[in-house]
Amino acid sequence: MSQLQDYSGEFRPDFRFSDLSPEFLGSLLSLYGKSYIAIDGFWYMGVKEQISNEAALKVDLWAWDKITRFELKRFTALAGIKGDGIDAVFKFLQLVPWMNVTEYRLELESPQRGLMTVTKCSILEALEREGQGREKDICSIVDAGVLRTYAAYFNPAMRVEPLFLPPREKKDGLCCQWEFTLP
Repeated sequence: MSQLQDYSGEFRPDFRFSDLSPEFLGSLLSLYGKSYIAIDGFWYMGVKEQISNEAALKVDLWAWDKITRFELKRFTALAGIKGDGIDAVFKFLQLVPWMNVTEYRLELESPQRGLMTVTKCSILEALEREGQGREKDICSIVDAGVLRTYAAYFNPAMRVEPLFLPPREKKDGLCCQWEFTLP
């Protein structure tokens, strides 16, 4: 059977994702990543509008703590990612749905140091358009917590520190940069 480039033809009662071409699967995964981020933003805005930004941030931290632990167990098992080094964290990051909606570079400078540089982030761009300054908390509190949870799963001694965080003066180029280190 040929691989589908889209699903515009007849209904297939025996449809499987394995029927799809790699290109279509890639596009579908990208859309799933965008949907993943969108639902996070929609519920955050709902709590913010109905209660307060403080409540939304508190629940956001709770929700991201739960989803990171959910992702870590399942993605590492599915992908067979093992190890306690920065390389294992970087391999995991390449599979995370929300990373698929950013443009980033992962550089493993040595087994003890790696950099993640984000150059395009739809979440940051939306927060900047909103103009309320929430990017400071989202990036420095929520993102930092998520990245540190990911790192600690692989190695509790791993440190994750921001080298650059918003707010940013120029709205193009560097969004954020994180350093991953091991003693």
